[in-house]
Amino acid sequence: MKNKKKIRNTDASKGRRIYPPQTPNYDQQPPIFSLERVQHGDYCFSALDNKCKAQFAESIFKRRTITWAQIKSQPRHGLGFEKIPVSQIKQPIPQFITEDQEDLIVFRYNGMRPMVGYRVKNIFYVLWFDHNFTLYDHG
Repeated sequence: MKNKKKIRNTDASKGRRIYPPQTPNYDQQPPIFSLERVQHGDYCFSALDNKCKAQFAESIFKRRTITWAQIKSQPRHGLGFEKIPVSQIKQPIPQFITEDQEDLIVFRYNGMRPMVGYRVKNIFYVLWFDHNFTLYDHG
């Protein structure tokens, strides 16, 4: 006769606990810059001269090792950023920017020249390169 093994009746309130996975703190990660959603036209990456393209590469290279939290504490005309209302943009707003998105983020990439986009988690999606300072009112 074979030995039959019994299945133990376990109490769900005892033993190992299962915890839900923790959501990463994206402010503690460096930004990832994406050109996936750059808008075609006068403010597209292809409208930039070679110097501006090189400065854009340099600007994201400088930010590659600093976290979003550190970037938030940097000067807005340095490695930091500023927020501007979506309503200030003088170009058509892409449909994927919903009405609940009130502000966009502006980084500087070549001196005072701004690139405008938005953040999702730790990714910054560039929408426009304001190489001639006409995309929005700069005050």
